[in-house]
Amino acid sequence: GGSGGGGGGGGSDSNSGTPSGSRFTWTVPYVMFTSSLAFALGSGMTVKFFPLFFKNSCRMSPVEVQAIYLAVPLVMALFSGVGTATAKRIGRAQTMTLLKVIGVSLLVSMALLSDRWRLGAEHASADTTSLEFGQVAFLVSIYLIRTGLMNCTYPLEESILMDFVPSNTRARWKSLDSIGIFGWCGSAAVGGYLADAYGYTFTFLITAYVQGAAVLAQATLILIVPRTEGTEHAAAEREGAGVTPLRAAEAGASLSGESVGTDTGGR
Repeated sequence: GGSGGGGGGGGSDSNSGTPSGSRFTWTVPYVMFTSSLAFALGSGMTVKFFPLFFKNSCRMSPVEVQAIYLAVPLVMALFSGVGTATAKRIGRAQTMTLLKVIGVSLLVSMALLSDRWRLGAEHASADTTSLEFGQVAFLVSIYLIRTGLMNCTYPLEESILMDFVPSNTRARWKSLDSIGIFGWCGSAAVGGYLADAYGYTFTFLITAYVQGAAVLAQATLILIVPRTEGTEHAAAEREGAGVTPLRAAEAGASLSGESVGTDTGGR
């Protein structure tokens, strides 16, 4: 039994290219929860203020702003298969990291381009700071693509979490989503203060920094999560070898599901 579990672990490690990766499988749900919490806090600061940015900074009409949010679910539907298709080629953790890096980079470029173009408009004419139609269209395109990329990795995140969490504790990990919802709403207040004090684009950059840190955390999963799903190998590691993520965590790092919520605070 022990050798069979070791063989399963070896198979996963060879797929991921990290022979020692199986030692740290217990960290996967904690990394996923922490990074998801950071993404929620970061997005909560800006999501509610994108419509105001387009209306006040880009001088778009309410109808035009609503047209953007009519397009958002369509774009998300178009991008829904991008993550899974890419994961089949390069791996789940690799895909999550790549798409999130692109998404965060697009948010940064959106903020920097908006400031640069507005500054140029001020120099060109003291009477107006309005952006040109092409500039506004480009910012809207960046926003839509960024939204599609950042949201198309959810199936991969769920897949990884389910692979590395034993079935009897999955409900506990899923219940932590409520912390993220609370934090998402709470961070909107912080975003509102920053937007009033420093402007929308400053808030976008703060969000990018927070989400960038979350991407770095998720990138560590590249060393642990096999390129292919390999659920049989994951099951062999967890059950055949007698090691579950939570048991390893409690024994090796004195962590438990309850302490995760306490240590990270409200989401």
